[in-house]
Amino acid sequence: MHPMQLHEALPAGMEVYRLDFDLTRDADHDRDGWAVLSSLERERACRFARRADRVRFASVRAATRRLLARRLGCGPCEVPLQSGVHGKPFVDAAGNAPLFNVSHSGGHALIVLADGREVSEVGVDIEQCRADIDAEALYELAFTAQESREVRGAADPLQALYLRWVGKEALLKAVGVGVAEHLLCVGIHPLASGALSIASTVPGWSGFTAIALPAPAGYAAALAWRTQASA
Repeated sequence: MHPMQLHEALPAGMEVYRLDFDLTRDADHDRDGWAVLSSLERERACRFARRADRVRFASVRAATRRLLARRLGCGPCEVPLQSGVHGKPFVDAAGNAPLFNVSHSGGHALIVLADGREVSEVGVDIEQCRADIDAEALYELAFTAQESREVRGAADPLQALYLRWVGKEALLKAVGVGVAEHLLCVGIHPLASGALSIASTVPGWSGFTAIALPAPAGYAAALAWRTQASA
């Protein structure tokens, strides 16, 4: 796991980490990581039928616990994690607890941490860009008419599609709503600066910032947040 060096001006206290998986070994091979998980988290990891899914869940949760423990001044096992609406995990602590969000796809994961005194919501997404995706179906189900036109006219339509997709997911994860039923409520329009312009039909979703994140070859990633001042 390593911190990402981002040139964009992020809110104070916000950090993004990338985690690269070894999918050739099972989840409990990392004994130290396995040990920091709660019994319920270990049980959840074991319920995944595929080894890759076990590794992704266990590795990301262990890394998240370690990062949060540094901020809370406690041991990784003592981080009070709970799941909210739509399964979004959060730190169940009094005061301005740190915010976080995670995403994983293929061989990589992203973890974002934010200071609750500076940021009210945060979300991150990474996706492996699959060439066999049914783009035409997504145009109808997930993209606005303007987004669809932009993707079709892009020099690299696949990358353009996924960049908008991760922007949508990052924003919707930050808001904390179900992704599938809200995809058409948001339009994502990449700018030359790397920022992602947001067009939302939901009045309460104003004030968010979104940016594209550096991603490994064949992946796309994005980060979205809203500061306390904009909430």
